[in-house]
Amino acid sequence: MKTRALWQRMAGLATVMGLGVVLPFAVGVTPAYAQAELSITKTHEGNFARGGQGVYRITVSNPGSEDTRHTLVSDELPGGLKGDSVQAGAPFDCNIVGSGSALTCSADGLGAGQTSTILLTVNVAEDAPCTITNTVKVGEAGDLPNPLPDVSASDLTTVTGGECGNGNGGNGGGLGSILPINLNGVIPMFNNIAINNNIQSPNASNHTRQGFALNNP
Repeated sequence: MKTRALWQRMAGLATVMGLGVVLPFAVGVTPAYAQAELSITKTHEGNFARGGQGVYRITVSNPGSEDTRHTLVSDELPGGLKGDSVQAGAPFDCNIVGSGSALTCSADGLGAGQTSTILLTVNVAEDAPCTITNTVKVGEAGDLPNPLPDVSASDLTTVTGGECGNGNGGNGGGLGSILPINLNGVIPMFNNIAINNNIQSPNASNHTRQGFALNNP
């Protein structure tokens, strides 16, 4: 009652003085800058191997000063990946749908300043591409006035195995040879390379085991 009376006195004073102002401390008025926000990131560790599994970490945050409303996370998995299991952090409820082709998570809302982590385990196909880009998005969904727009995050994953190699450029894991393929007519400049059988002993002698033949062009 005291707060209401104070408000009435100040409003009356403003009227008497002819002040065309709006009092920012009016009871029950929310400051214009107070609002909900959504952000999302997606990461993983290491490479994924064909025929194996990998784990994505999805982090959803509300850095704003108001709670979000009905919040939906969705991840349409690209070719080569199938969802296997999911661990949902509060307040999300998550499910893998479409025979493993997608992840959906929903929550009534995310509190101001709250962060939630979702761990998605995927199966990697035997013929998965050597690089895969996976995109996840979050937004407010449902019949809501002025819903927050979707925001998204993408993660580039390297896949190994088969012709994908081990992350060395897709050469099957081999480093290849740095020597010329055809040495015909090449002067045997490396013919003086010797192997020291006893390199740590003083006065030890080197014995060459190398054989090198020069072919005429």
